Amino acid sequence: MSAGLPEIVWHVYWSKKEKFLLETDTYVTWVLFAVEEGKFEYQIGEDYGVAEFGDVVVCPPQVAFYRNVLAPLSFHSITFTFSDDAPQQLQPFLAHRKIRLSQIRRLAENYSCLRQADQQQPFSSDNQKLKQHYLVDLWLMIAQQAFDSPDAGPLLVDDEFIRDVAIYFNNHAHEAIEIRDVAHRFGMTPVQLIRRFKNAYSVNPLQYLTSIRVKQACRLLLITEWTLDVIAGKCGYENGFYLSRVFRKAMGVSPSEFRKQYRY
Repeated sequence: MSAGLPEIVWHVYWSKKEKFLLETDTYVTWVLFAVEEGKFEYQIGEDYGVAEFGDVVVCPPQVAFYRNVLAPLSFHSITFTFSDDAPQQLQPFLAHRKIRLSQIRRLAENYSCLRQADQQQPFSSDNQKLKQHYLVDLWLMIAQQAFDSPDAGPLLVDDEFIRDVAIYFNNHAHEAIEIRDVAHRFGMTPVQLIRRFKNAYSVNPLQYLTSIRVKQACRLLLITEWTLDVIAGKCGYENGFYLSRVFRKAMGVSPSEFRKQYRY
């Protein structure tokens, strides 16, 4: 696991929960509550707020987490750790505890996939790898939101080029992309681009691009009958063989196994 990225410990999906078992809890790891439906109020230290769909609430270890359901709540509870400390550039942002994510469609797709993984052999190693993938994608959205937030301070100004690079990757992930060409496009050397991108997002540009492409491949495997070669072309890969290698490494299963297990 790359330094600065979360490593999943436990995930559980709660549906239509009317109250929490414990009004206040303290965790030994980081915990993230991601709301699909309903709303709850929370207090973490001095930070108080109300969370609903589109919001994730992040609580660090050994800090009291007060919460109270205001409307029947469906949400994902994810406990996780870091191989290192939380990325330094995200510390001020995470101090706000609640993060409003603007990429609603991407968020809903992650939630849907997490629910499916939770319903089908939730404790298997393959499902744990799937959940890890979706947690990392949620974390990448949190990192990107840190750039877009006015509370992120000088980080937004200092690395606005890197934010633009991330947007470029999102818009062109279906095309063949060479990192050296992207670096040249944004007036940097490949070494500069890799260093600055990893400092901002805690993954290198290729890992970020791969995450986008694998997520798209997951979606197309589930909603189409397309062959792997066709899906590869839609995800920026030359052929289905290469996509299969990348997919298995990222997801822990082959594309055909993924389609068989997780398609309705």
